[in-house]
Amino acid sequence: MRMKRMLAFLLMGILLLSCGCSANSSSFSLLNRKKTLELTEKGVSYWAQYLEQQEVGKPQDLVEQEDHLSYLLQYPEIGKERIDARISEIVTEIRNAFDAEFTPTDEAGKEKKKTDAILYLGYESYLAKENQLSLVFFETHEANGALSPHTQIQVFHFDLEKDAEVTAESLQGDSFAKNASAYTEKYFTTTEPYKNGIFGNYKTLLAPDAGRFDRFALTKDGVLFYFDRYDLFPGSYGVVRLTIPYAEMQKKIEEPKKETPVPKEIRNKKMVALTYDDGPNPKATNAILDVLEKYDARATFFDLGSLVEKYPDVVKREEALGCEVGSHSYDHKNFNKLTNAEIAADVQKTAAAFRKVLGKDPAIFRPPYGNCKDSVKKQLPMSIYLWSIDTLDWKTLDPVQTVENTMSAVKDGSIVLMHDIHAETVTAVESLLPQLIEAGYQLVTVDELLQAKGVEVYNGQRVFSAYDIKD
Repeated sequence: MRMKRMLAFLLMGILLLSCGCSANSSSFSLLNRKKTLELTEKGVSYWAQYLEQQEVGKPQDLVEQEDHLSYLLQYPEIGKERIDARISEIVTEIRNAFDAEFTPTDEAGKEKKKTDAILYLGYESYLAKENQLSLVFFETHEANGALSPHTQIQVFHFDLEKDAEVTAESLQGDSFAKNASAYTEKYFTTTEPYKNGIFGNYKTLLAPDAGRFDRFALTKDGVLFYFDRYDLFPGSYGVVRLTIPYAEMQKKIEEPKKETPVPKEIRNKKMVALTYDDGPNPKATNAILDVLEKYDARATFFDLGSLVEKYPDVVKREEALGCEVGSHSYDHKNFNKLTNAEIAADVQKTAAAFRKVLGKDPAIFRPPYGNCKDSVKKQLPMSIYLWSIDTLDWKTLDPVQTVENTMSAVKDGSIVLMHDIHAETVTAVESLLPQLIEAGYQLVTVDELLQAKGVEVYNGQRVFSAYDIKD
């Protein structure tokens, strides 16, 4: 009923605003009204999923069209001057970021590239105590008629009595992340429908320092955590929510036991590490991840920081499937031609992109073009992973040749170079994986390969294979 009343109210307002137009503009007005009504219906449908979780504030709805961009925004009016001002500021920041994304300037800076897009913004609000407000914003984009599968979630906290914003850190106790980690791991591995869908490396993904417990809302019932699509489960699970009772968040958690080292006997097993450069790419990378998931295989992805920022959901899926994610620089500049200051700036900028998406800095690095002279090595606070087999997939764009170049040279401990930006590479991977498995190879990440072979690598060393490491 609430949704119907809201829709009726909005439609009435639109009709009233559209009255009194001249005969010469009647056709245009009718078309404009139709588009506005269609847009409003989309907004009401989107906002409906959050209505039951709006405990605080009066919903404010904005339906607006500007050139190629449209806005469907819902946010609360709390009745507190400084909090309402801050909410308005947040909404403006979200809107400005959307405008910048879908009206980018071309390289020459002479004109704007425009994409027809819609910004959807909904919210939930929770009152944990008398004065403790948690406000959760949900942001979704539609571009050229295609709705993005990724929903961006932001949480803000406010003290109603003080009329002020408070930080998430100030609301966390000493054992906050440890307790959340312990409860979440147990719940997701023992409860339907999650226990059969959680990704295999969930212990790493749900570790206290993995960055997945920094985003939460305080409710009457407990601490509500949000997990993004592809974060812990296949995409079909969508955004996953879990409320942990306050009593569970206050328990004393024992320190976990250290992981048992890899037994020496498995060092003799044949292993190969497939690696992919220049991504992430929403089409090619996801297709390769589909193949890896099908065969329960893992690989290492060397991603560009600029694309990590652009396609965070793909990067999260890489890690969620147990793959290793490393740096390939920010935007693929030749490090051999950069100054020390330029290298340091690139490393820092790339690390910031990784932290924002994965909650941690990249620990491994593959230099663009494989160029890494001695002076460059000294500037890198990471291990340098190169390759022993270059499939030349980027050059031939021939799936058959890519497979042949791999199978003719592969041996235990090989590191294989490919690129997850070509459709032809996807086709090659679909054929290559079953052939490698049939030949007795385990498909692992580079770190898994080195660990299994008992190899320890230090920052600045160059790794070509498990048996070819140079200073």
